[in-house]
Amino acid sequence: MIPDDLPDGLAKIFRELGGLVDLIDEDPAPFATQDALMPISRLNRIDGMIEFSHENQGNWSVRCLSNQKDPQVYSDAADAVSEQRGFLVVCESLNHFLITLCLQEAVTGSCNLATVRTDNIIEKTIRGEDLEPLWIGGYYVFNEPSHNFYVSKNRDILVMDYGDTWVGSPYSLKDIIYESIYFESMMGD
Repeated sequence: MIPDDLPDGLAKIFRELGGLVDLIDEDPAPFATQDALMPISRLNRIDGMIEFSHENQGNWSVRCLSNQKDPQVYSDAADAVSEQRGFLVVCESLNHFLITLCLQEAVTGSCNLATVRTDNIIEKTIRGEDLEPLWIGGYYVFNEPSHNFYVSKNRDILVMDYGDTWVGSPYSLKDIIYESIYFESMMGD
């Protein structure tokens, strides 16, 4: 049962994809390969907030106010990299944050995942594929746009530009990544 106090975006994910979110202990888990979207049974309620996501090694977590349509998102991720402490606003919209989180998990949970090092993802990463912007300037846990996502025209390659460039696909990546770019297969290939 979906709790009545969940914001609309979280409720919609659980209503439409809840069975996949519940697979958090599987390897790989659909919504927990890099960071984790918590299943309903593991949501924590703290001081009027709902803790709904955490980093894969437990270094930070993410919260939002309950009983709100599209609340701000708070995280303690800054604790690990700055002198700021505690939960700070990192995104003005839970729905925006959830799109970024779910796309990140879609890339990192791909059957075939690789990183490439390139200065221009659009021109250099995918041989013969035109990439289209899918979600640009996604906010995550550091209160600034940090994630850019691209998709191939035939929708079988998803690319995340965050730190390194991550390429995910249900197909082998060895034949579609340019040889001239540093390529590191993470799984599948």
